[in-house]
Amino acid sequence: MTDVVVVTTAATASGYRLGGARTVAAVDAEDTIAAVNAAIEGGQAAVVAVHAALWSAVASQTRDTWTRRSSPLILGLPDEGSAAAEARETGLRDLLARAVGYQITFTPRDDAS
Repeated sequence: MTDVVVVTTAATASGYRLGGARTVAAVDAEDTIAAVNAAIEGGQAAVVAVHAALWSAVASQTRDTWTRRSSPLILGLPDEGSAAAEARETGLRDLLARAVGYQITFTPRDDAS
C-alpha cells in the first residue's frame, strides 16, 4: 500500500489532483461505495479519504464497517463549512497518527528562519 485515494465530488476533484492525491469523483452513495471497494480491492491505497457530503450519503452501518478497518485506513474528510469541522479535524489527526505512527499537522508552521 502506497498512496492516498480521495473519493470526492466532481467540483472538488481537481483540487485534490493538484495536491497529488489519486482522486475518484462520485455523485452519490452508490458511486462512493463502489470507489471505496475498488480502492480496497486494488491493494494500493494506504488511506481512503471520502468527501464529507459523500460520507454522509453512505449508510451508517457501511461507514462503521469502514472505520473499523486499519488497512487501508478509511475515513471521512471534515466538512470545512460545518460547526463540527474542528472536532472532525482532531479525529482525523488522531486516526492518521494511529495509522502512520506520528502526529500530522494540518496547520503550517511559521518558519522565521
